Amino acid sequence: MRRLKTVFLVILPLAFVLLAVVRLAVGGWSDVEAVIAAAALVVAYVGTLRGERPQDEGSDLADRLADQVTQAARREAGNRDVPDRGGIPIRCESGGALPATVEELADHLLTMKGPVVVIGERGSGKTTLGLLLPLAMPSARHRPIPVTLPLSSWEPRLGLREWVALRLAAEYPFLRAAPRALERLIGGGGLLAVFDGLDEVPPARRAEVVRTIDESWPRSYVLTSRVEAFTGPVARRLAGTPVVRLLPVRAADVAGYLESRWGDVPETATLVARLRAEPGGRLAEALDSPLMIFLAARICESGHAPRIDGTAARIRQGLVAGFVPAVYRPEPEADQPWSPDEAARYLRFLADFLHRRGTHDLAWWELHQALPRAVVPALQAVLGTAVLGPLCAAVSALFGLGAAGWWFGLAIGLASGLAVALARQHHPREARPKLRKTLTRRYLLRRLGQGLVCVVPGMVIVLVLYDGVSYALTDGAVLLLGFLAVSLALAPANADKAGAPDGFLRNDRAAVLLAFAAGGLVGLAVGAYLGWWMQSGLRVRDHVWLLTLGRWQQTLAGATTGAVLGAVGFGVTMMAPSAWGRFADARLWFAARRVLPLRLMTFLRDAYERGVLRRTGPYYQFRHELLQDQAVAGPPPPESAPPAPPATRA
Repeated sequence: MRRLKTVFLVILPLAFVLLAVVRLAVGGWSDVEAVIAAAALVVAYVGTLRGERPQDEGSDLADRLADQVTQAARREAGNRDVPDRGGIPIRCESGGALPATVEELADHLLTMKGPVVVIGERGSGKTTLGLLLPLAMPSARHRPIPVTLPLSSWEPRLGLREWVALRLAAEYPFLRAAPRALERLIGGGGLLAVFDGLDEVPPARRAEVVRTIDESWPRSYVLTSRVEAFTGPVARRLAGTPVVRLLPVRAADVAGYLESRWGDVPETATLVARLRAEPGGRLAEALDSPLMIFLAARICESGHAPRIDGTAARIRQGLVAGFVPAVYRPEPEADQPWSPDEAARYLRFLADFLHRRGTHDLAWWELHQALPRAVVPALQAVLGTAVLGPLCAAVSALFGLGAAGWWFGLAIGLASGLAVALARQHHPREARPKLRKTLTRRYLLRRLGQGLVCVVPGMVIVLVLYDGVSYALTDGAVLLLGFLAVSLALAPANADKAGAPDGFLRNDRAAVLLAFAAGGLVGLAVGAYLGWWMQSGLRVRDHVWLLTLGRWQQTLAGATTGAVLGAVGFGVTMMAPSAWGRFADARLWFAARRVLPLRLMTFLRDAYERGVLRRTGPYYQFRHELLQDQAVAGPPPPESAPPAPPATRA
């Protein structure tokens, strides 16, 4: 029965269209035949909706996910100076039931049965534990696979497993191709979930979040929280669950770690000497967490001497406030694209954007949401008129219509630009030809509407130039089918090629360029057909120098014109609502206002390499929420800023 439906809904309509094209090439067709052919094309496209949902190929999905998780952990560990062994000696306290160091704890958690709660102060290494778990996996075939899930991104409207699936699919988009296998992996206990940051959940929701996790998550999980958030109903709900507390790092261990990693830096030697001389002093109290140790080490490495006098709180404040100015300090012989003031201004805008959205995840494809509502339609209208105006004027000149083409092009460009600006933005995609069979009517209607915006201007041009509606219908039907085919070929970004934000941007840009190329090919075919019938079908015949050419020359001219118009029509229509297109709008607007650099991705990548930002799949995040809060607060007061480095170094 399924094969019979496929024959009637797809194969027969396409066969009719093929016969109609042959008849067209031989001797033309009637308007009725053109309408039937166009309807057959739509029926064939709708028939693809009847395809059965592809079966999940989940046999190697878990191994692939484990490999991706491990690779991402290695990248982040290298950027954050977190080796899997021999790093900052973080001690644990658990009443003797669990290991005493964070490395041993990571080994234990991979084989445990049941939940474990890990608590600690700000910057004590809770998130670091999430990096150590994948690094401690003995192989890619190990189960369960540790995945870190920031609770701050869990929206109340989503169920636990639904949110986990969406979060994993966002970080590892290859999982979208196997939703059933991912569901089985989640429901079957194939994941060791590290629910990170209970303290970042609003207090009113914490008890409900813990209850849902405890009742809904299969087998083992790790819940991390600050000490002050794991109290009251939350603690009572998990009574009996092993609780591990991350302890402050001892001064001797801090001194040994700094000396072993940065012992040749003079500023570090000053810190080490003070720590050894005053193991119970205020500096030792301030440098008792991995975060503060990291900030101090990076400041020293940049050539600054961090402030080490005053209370522990003042020392910590100075480290947080002085970190960005220190790592952006101009180097005498190095290219420094951004000054400390510029970097602080850009980071402040990004931090404020995240703060207003209530998230820590910075997605480049969401930055357009910070634009004023009228900016996107205005930019798209300008782009449409700037592109289609000259093109229509050139076509008018070819066919002797004079200046009318300018006005027609401006009107079409303005209307098309406003229409595509109303389309919902796409998630980052890639140019990976693959027929999508899991379509919905809503998806189909959106693509049909977007396709009509693309092909209607071309149909109007043909109606003006050619005598008979069949030419315009043929042009519209072929272009619409080609546009829909290109839409089906643009799949979500693949994590194999896009494991980082830049990869997702490159893939989406490639998808838009594919639309330009496909539009050129389809336009070439349509233009060749119109050029072949130019001698007999052209409505306007006065002052048209093309009519003085031979038939093959007319065909070649039509193919060239059609290729240009098709490429521009497909490309601009696809680019306008694409993630790359909306990101380009945001970059231009914010760069003009000087709140973000024009080379924004380069800036984000540079901030990541300097340790200001970290990466989680396609997202950037601030290295720690303290740095994000400091960026929102603005430049530090003069007494908190690090002193200028000496003119010469010993």
